[in-house]
Amino acid sequence: MAIYCRFVTSTYLIIYECPTYGRHHFHLSYWGYSEQTVATSKKPKWFNDLQQSILPTNLEMVVLALNCTSASRVYFGRNFTTTDTESHSNIIPRLVSIIWYMFAASVAFISTFTYLGLQFLHIFVSFGSCTFFFILLRKLFAHTWNNVHIRSCQFLYWPIFLLDSGLRAQSNVEYAHRAALRKHFMWSKIAMDVILGISFGVILLINAEAIFFWILFIARYITDNLLRSGCVWLMGVPAGFKLNTELAELLGMVSLNAIQIVSTLGFFVASIFWHIIRGLAVSGILFGLTVPASLCIDILRLATLHIWTLHCLMSFLYSRQIHALASLWRLFRGRKWNPLRKRLDSYDYCVEQHVVGSLLFTPLLLLLPTTSVFYMFFTILNTTISFICFMIEFTISILHATPYAEVLLWLVTRRRFPSGVWIEIMPCQATFSSSKHGLDQKITSGITNRDPETLVSLLHSNYATLGQVIAPSYRHLLQRTNLFSGMPSAYGVLSGQRIPTTVQVNLPPSLPWMCVSCREFWRLCLNAVLACRLSQ
Repeated sequence: MAIYCRFVTSTYLIIYECPTYGRHHFHLSYWGYSEQTVATSKKPKWFNDLQQSILPTNLEMVVLALNCTSASRVYFGRNFTTTDTESHSNIIPRLVSIIWYMFAASVAFISTFTYLGLQFLHIFVSFGSCTFFFILLRKLFAHTWNNVHIRSCQFLYWPIFLLDSGLRAQSNVEYAHRAALRKHFMWSKIAMDVILGISFGVILLINAEAIFFWILFIARYITDNLLRSGCVWLMGVPAGFKLNTELAELLGMVSLNAIQIVSTLGFFVASIFWHIIRGLAVSGILFGLTVPASLCIDILRLATLHIWTLHCLMSFLYSRQIHALASLWRLFRGRKWNPLRKRLDSYDYCVEQHVVGSLLFTPLLLLLPTTSVFYMFFTILNTTISFICFMIEFTISILHATPYAEVLLWLVTRRRFPSGVWIEIMPCQATFSSSKHGLDQKITSGITNRDPETLVSLLHSNYATLGQVIAPSYRHLLQRTNLFSGMPSAYGVLSGQRIPTTVQVNLPPSLPWMCVSCREFWRLCLNAVLACRLSQ
């Protein structure tokens, strides 16, 4: 098609390819950037004056008109111009429609059986939600509970997100393309996660025996060569530091007893660990990769509960000792901390207070190296475990936020992701193929014969790269995920603050539980799959 503009002295002819759903459309700004995001920088004064003096062309309205040129004509032509002879003679479209209907019915049946299973599971969980055992399990497996709830809601709500957007989406090609991306985001995320979960579950089931012995070997190695040997090393002369023997033996024996208790419990739990590995594989096959990943976080937290407990104990002793030394040091300086005004005030201490402070300050200061080495040892271990859990949580959030549908469409048709327009200007005398751009040869010859000063231009689009396509999703993820919220500062570590056990990650919002009849849900799934066929 072409845009024909006639002015006083010259004629401008802009040739463009008609935007079509499933192929391409025009867009002015970069892909994934809104107008507010692009125009955040401050404009100079001369630019504002020039913009006020010269009336700019409203390119957005032009692009909107281009995207709406033939969308309605194609839509109505496809649905209302089919003749009876064509419908009787053309058998292939009917066959394709029958096959698509059978596929939609099979998907609806599978989804309905999944819906029944989720409803029975929801009734069972609701029945025992008030018991102490259920509340304890929910707190111990909090990550697994959240991800199972999110995945169950996605299984229930995917046909609603997949339903057709109606005639409004067909009126504008750009709106139709973006509505299709939002529509296919849910099912593509579920499909990719389930595929990864099935792969993970099958590999885990095939290599279950090797993984079982490998995990037992790692657990035994960490317990014997790291925890026990480390505590024994701290009870002696670690790195040449002379520690208090009595306090080091006390802290070391407490740590060794806790490690021995957990090792004894682990010996009995090892017999059922084989079933835990199979449970991970089955959960991955049924719910996708995010559920066994979150279950690994909870199991790791539960298996290293003794390290977290010893870290909390050493953190409490170390922090109380640091605060006591700071208070006694302020006593010698004649200062007192005012908790109401959050400042240091002058204070006159008596002689008895100075004597008692001197008697307490000396042993606390001499015992500080012994407490600090045990505190730093368990802090390093707990920080390593927390970092591993943080990385698994962040990986889960990446799996939830990755736009799989956009990546797949970009690999198939990059023209559906325009990133700005540009115009190729060419003289009218130059030879070019008008039929390539959908323009009639009679129109071009008539314009050029009447107007020898005709300027012919070709309208093109730039296309976004793969990084520009997926960057908005990951940018939104990083904005809502605070990776450093779970990491303690240097002052927090030196003052004895506890390391948080979780990090604020960006997970999909939770949806209300759906309660409809099985027949209605089957009809909803069938219409959702058929709508994908009708929208093509």
